[in-house]
Amino acid sequence: MFSYLNLASGSKGNSSLVFDESNLIVIDIGVTKSLLIEGLESIGKSIDDIDIILITHNHIDHIKTLKYIDISKVRFVASAIKDKNFKKINKLNYYQSFDIGKFNITPLRLSHDAPSIAGYLIKHENEELVYITDTGYIPLETINLIKNKNYYIFESNHDINMLLESNRSINLKTRILSIEGHLSNDLASKYLIDLIGDKTKKILLAHLSEECNTAELALKTFSDLLEKDGTYSLNINVRCLSQYKWTLL
Repeated sequence: MFSYLNLASGSKGNSSLVFDESNLIVIDIGVTKSLLIEGLESIGKSIDDIDIILITHNHIDHIKTLKYIDISKVRFVASAIKDKNFKKINKLNYYQSFDIGKFNITPLRLSHDAPSIAGYLIKHENEELVYITDTGYIPLETINLIKNKNYYIFESNHDINMLLESNRSINLKTRILSIEGHLSNDLASKYLIDLIGDKTKKILLAHLSEECNTAELALKTFSDLLEKDGTYSLNINVRCLSQYKWTLL
């Protein structure tokens, strides 16, 4: 059995901990060092206990604290980052799985305006977690790998009407709505309806925009589409991750 703790999710910073009794995975490290340490201490761990850092991409809200980590002590780092200070960073190979302890990790191809953007499929014994944020769409080869999993951490970034009516620039709106942008509530919900199945237990909607979305809107969009679809009568726990509050799976 493994556990998942999200420390922050949103444009101001992102970081999640996935762990069991033997191994500790950090997905993104875009929060302050003090918050990371506080989160690790809450599960009885420290920075020195990190086995793997999985970076989705190199935007600052995902790598802010990476510079404070002694990478020589980390057994594996999957990342698109190209930096002379991080010589141990391993090349990201989409769909090539690797093992750390009881964990099996598969990097997933996504689409965002950053080099080698990745999501992750994480297996642990008989359970599987899908982690997907910061993408304008999901490639078919990724979709085929992530159907009917137990847990989904899934971007639901913005409400389209709120985005269009916001004071953001036309260029920024166009970027967010592009295939290298972010998933809207509507698109995220459509993907999830097609992905979930009888094995699915929980969905955590992630990377919600503070300016162009609300948790209530994201959840309502999904529940309305699920009801309209009428395909599933599944008992799935659906919640939203927060920029400011920790969330356990």
